[in-house]
Amino acid sequence: MKNTVRRFDGFVGAYVARLPKWWHLPMELFTLLGQPPFTVGIAAAVLGYGAALEKPHYVIAGSIAIGTLVFTSFLKLFLRRARPVNDYVRSMLFQTFSFPSGHAAGGLVSYGLAAFVLVSRWPDIAIVAWPVAVVLAFAIGVSRVYLGAHYASDVLGGWLAGAAGLFLILLLGIRP
Repeated sequence: MKNTVRRFDGFVGAYVARLPKWWHLPMELFTLLGQPPFTVGIAAAVLGYGAALEKPHYVIAGSIAIGTLVFTSFLKLFLRRARPVNDYVRSMLFQTFSFPSGHAAGGLVSYGLAAFVLVSRWPDIAIVAWPVAVVLAFAIGVSRVYLGAHYASDVLGGWLAGAAGLFLILLLGIRP
C-alpha cells in the first residue's frame, strides 16, 4: 500500500511540478483562500447567521463544517505523517503534520457550504455558485502540492474528509 501511495504522490507531484512558474502567485492566492480565517470564517458565518435568525439548519451546517476541520486536525495528530522536506515547508509559520490536508478539506466543505447556502436562498445562481466552489476547492488542493506543502495523497485525503462533511450537510438539507 505504501508503495502505491508513493507512486501516486510521485506521479502527481511530477505533473504539478511541470506547471509554469507564472502559476506561483495564483497558487499562493488559492492557498491563502484555503487558510482557516477563510474556511472557518465561512462556516462560522453560516453558524452565526443561523443562530441570529433562529434557523437551526444553518447552525447545524456551520457546525458540521467546523467539525470537519477539527476532525482533520485530529487526524493529523493521530497519523503524524511528515510533510515534504523543502524551503516552503521550513518557512511555514505553523509546523503541523501532513495528512490529511486541512486546506483541501476546508476548501471543499466551506466553499461547498457557501455554494449550498447561496443556492438554497437564490436557486438561479446555482449555475455559477457550484462551479466556483468546485474550482476553488480543486485549486486550493492543487496549490498545496504545487507549493510543496503536501503530497498529493494528503490533498486527496483532505478532499475525502471535506466531501464527507459536505455530504452530511447536503443530506440534512438547508431550508432558507
